[in-house]
Amino acid sequence: MPSQKNGDISTIAAASRKAKEFLQWASELRREECGVSDLWISVKCGESDTTSGLAANPTVGNLIDKLDPVGATTCFGETSEITGAEEICAARAKTPEVAKKFKDPWQAYMAEVIEPYKTSDLSESQPTKGNIEGGLTAIEEKAFGNLEKIGKKTRYIDVLTPAEQPSKGPGLYFTDTSSAAAECVTLQAAAGFVVHLFPTGQGNIIGNLIEPVIKLTGNPRTVRTMSEHVDLDVSGLLRREMNLEEAGDQLIETMIRTCNGRLTAAEALGHREFVLTKLYRSA
Repeated sequence: MPSQKNGDISTIAAASRKAKEFLQWASELRREECGVSDLWISVKCGESDTTSGLAANPTVGNLIDKLDPVGATTCFGETSEITGAEEICAARAKTPEVAKKFKDPWQAYMAEVIEPYKTSDLSESQPTKGNIEGGLTAIEEKAFGNLEKIGKKTRYIDVLTPAEQPSKGPGLYFTDTSSAAAECVTLQAAAGFVVHLFPTGQGNIIGNLIEPVIKLTGNPRTVRTMSEHVDLDVSGLLRREMNLEEAGDQLIETMIRTCNGRLTAAEALGHREFVLTKLYRSA
């Protein structure tokens, strides 16, 4: 920033020194036993298809419905991807005040990205090419599948700005984020979330240096062709070989194993993608 009288080189040097301090500080930390109520869990879906809304996303929602009553802190986001289901999302807020707080960033997205161009056509952005290949023909279909991630009963208690830390205690939060995978996960990690659940349909390889990213999918083809990127296979839901309660329990078990130190597929493969938030809203 000009007001700080620093250019790129001195800014990067200062950040590098601070990163070194953090790294040394973190190297002395030791694992301590904690309960599920201490976990901060973020969620985001990627490369969604029809199996996302039918299997992988509801599995995440089942986990949230089970962990919310025991005091876990969770968050979802992807502001642009809720387009078409924004009224349903607003209705899931804990109070009318929180519902209005959600509509503000959503309307800001509409005002900046959609309304100036007098179009609702976001082809190849929302839905993406991968979404369309996977059978999602409109943003509304994608939006309703997206909201399956927050379960059937849980209501969100507050709305956060990008990278804002939750401050209202345990519960589900909505965070204003981009729909882009690396950018969204980066924002959630910056807010302090410690484990991420990432349902994917067509397959997405995203990882994060700070927050472990657990991949689950209900797409049998993705399990077959990208198995090395998948932490949990819930395609049995579509074959009626398992039910949603069982899938949710398996995801909880996978998450706890990850929090106990097991590397996710993304970590084992060295995926550490991150994206700093842009100076403008992206679809």
